[in-house]
Amino acid sequence: MPPHDLDATNELLNAELPDARYDDLRYLRWLYEENPLGPAYQQFADEDDKLVCHYALIPQNYRDESGPIPGAYSLHAVTRTGTQRQGYFMTIARDIYAEATGDGRRLLTALPNEKSVGVGVKHLGWRLIGRMPVRLGVPTRWRRGDVETLDCTPELLATDRFATLTADVDEHPVTGVTNSWTTESLRWRLSRPGADYVMHVTPELIGFSTRTVQRGIPAAVIMKLLPRGNRVGPISARDVVAAACRRHRAAVAIHGGVNEHVVFRGVEPPKRLRPSPLFWLVQTLQEGDDQDAVRISTYEFLDVDAF
Repeated sequence: MPPHDLDATNELLNAELPDARYDDLRYLRWLYEENPLGPAYQQFADEDDKLVCHYALIPQNYRDESGPIPGAYSLHAVTRTGTQRQGYFMTIARDIYAEATGDGRRLLTALPNEKSVGVGVKHLGWRLIGRMPVRLGVPTRWRRGDVETLDCTPELLATDRFATLTADVDEHPVTGVTNSWTTESLRWRLSRPGADYVMHVTPELIGFSTRTVQRGIPAAVIMKLLPRGNRVGPISARDVVAAACRRHRAAVAIHGGVNEHVVFRGVEPPKRLRPSPLFWLVQTLQEGDDQDAVRISTYEFLDVDAF
């Protein structure tokens, strides 16, 4: 199965993981082919000339206190119904890890649902960190304060102003692993087809948000909180939360993940507002890297394919 056959890949994903993002090829073309860090690693298995198994790794650059860590995010591990337990996925998974290892990638991260955790840990060498925390917060202030809110339109993303605002968001010190965002990678991530992202700029940080509706209740989703320059925490997210709730006409905000410098105050949401649980997995690829020593210090919704 040729790796460029997006039609076949899209058909399989839509059949097994039905979602509006697979209504056409725009999402996969963006995700697999337009990433400024390089095209996705892909592996396939076919049966009787039909695609039955697919897996992808999306290049990401991480960093910790020791420096850059070339890596990738794992997703779209899917096998067609009726062809499971034939060894297809185990084979292509080992092939894709070998390909990424040979390309110098050092760290893989994943955020699967509970059903997929066991296979990754027991058979493919992943380490389970735990469940991604999700918290629900409410605005503690409604005055506009010193916050500028900008829609992440293609026009804004292409401007020198966006480049200036985001030029220093990867300069803050870190104590563990974090995604290494640049202006170029943010432009790509924020241009995801079908998404509606908003940027909130304060003197201390830049936040990104979107809107969701859970059981009929609108909520602002805080996708990312990035300290500006070399600022360190604790930095309060309350101005960004208030601005996001105003922009999305929501009384509550949802934040997923951890952030070592920015404080999002909230509580675990009730079951009716809680997204499906997701679990952090990590895997090191290069000999000599200690997988048990990997500690995620900042990891949020924008770092994965959520929302």
